[in-house]
Amino acid sequence: MDSQKVKIILQTNQFGDLEVEEDSIYFFPNGVLGFEDYKNYVLISEENTAPFKWLISIDEPSIGFPILSPFYLDSEYNIGRNIDLDNNVLFVIITLQDENGNISANLKAPLIFNIKQMTGEQLILPFEKYLTNYIITRESKE
Repeated sequence: MDSQKVKIILQTNQFGDLEVEEDSIYFFPNGVLGFEDYKNYVLISEENTAPFKWLISIDEPSIGFPILSPFYLDSEYNIGRNIDLDNNVLFVIITLQDENGNISANLKAPLIFNIKQMTGEQLILPFEKYLTNYIITRESKE
């Protein structure tokens, strides 16, 4: 017999009303940089924006971040500690348009999602190898 899954309806700016199963919510004990008060997030995959995903706050659904696997940008990406990639997934937050019209990634502060425990954390890497604004695309000036 199927047990009923608890579902939440989120009203988001990006995707309208979303139905989210409670067991698909990631808990970030320390929040995300600049948004420390928001602890619960859901990952959204949209076919038309792949390989990007979206991290949407359950606590405040108007807050959402485009995210991407850092390995799309750097196949040698290394956070300097061993993590079990069978149980953990890495993402970086994307800035869709900075003041110069560039799309960039924050490789300095990756997100780690533990897919078994449904927890997440944002690290600040202690070394200078990675930038907070790694340019993915530059706006062309015509």
